[in-house]
Amino acid sequence: MDFSLEQLRAFVTAAETGSFSAAARKLGKAQSVISTAIANLETDFNLILFDRSGKWPVLTPNGDALLVKARRVLAQCGELQVAADSFQQGVEPKLTLVVESMAMIPALADTLQQFESSFPFVEVEILTVGMGDVVKLLNEGRAQLALMVQLSFLHSDISVHGLGQIDVWCVAASNHPLAALQQVDWPDLRQYRQILLTGRYGQDSEEWRVSDAIWRTEHILSALELVQRGIGWTVLPADMVRDRVRAGQVVRLEPAFEAQAWKQPIDLAWSSRHALGPAGKALLTMMKTMKLS
Repeated sequence: MDFSLEQLRAFVTAAETGSFSAAARKLGKAQSVISTAIANLETDFNLILFDRSGKWPVLTPNGDALLVKARRVLAQCGELQVAADSFQQGVEPKLTLVVESMAMIPALADTLQQFESSFPFVEVEILTVGMGDVVKLLNEGRAQLALMVQLSFLHSDISVHGLGQIDVWCVAASNHPLAALQQVDWPDLRQYRQILLTGRYGQDSEEWRVSDAIWRTEHILSALELVQRGIGWTVLPADMVRDRVRAGQVVRLEPAFEAQAWKQPIDLAWSSRHALGPAGKALLTMMKTMKLS
């Protein structure tokens, strides 16, 4: 079987216009070219696609069934050509976004939905990592953009755009000893094991480390599962734990040493070592407008 796209196009157009002559006019071909293309396609398929016994060609049952698939093939070929054209213009075939666990915000999904509408052929990879890994991944070119907690010091090769601050909550299981306290103080927190979000290469978030006894994990969901089982307490973004607090799965601990909710500044970051292409620049612009709450 060795049919061509031109044969499929002639077949589909003839079926949609109702005649070989109308298909020829629409495609800008001679009628004989259309008739030959369809006849050759029937030979390739070893099937009759049109009943030609009447004044106008009528699709056979086989032709009617294959019409749906032929349309799909032509549509996919069109998508292939559009994708190739966009890549030829410099649009990246793939973007990698790295998100620190403490910087995961609901607005990201809305922004990516907007990006997908503008760049449907660009593959997006999202890496969720612990603190301390982002700069390494950006500088290596493994990721192009990052959502991260605010850098403690500037890096010469990392550009940042501050997005604002998110609320973070201290939580523990409902049966944890800390949950029985109306308010918790520093000595209370130090007394019990802390579940700490950490980087893949061993970097801890010293900003949020309180207890000497810790367990480490890269991912928020892992931290929550450990906390729910009473293994320790942790500090996480409020948006990631609010539903579990409402459901009674974990309890929010009220710190006695803070008059207001704890805040975590969030940055959008990218490396100046690796230039962003059209898709990366567009996603960067979209992400700069994200609202944190």
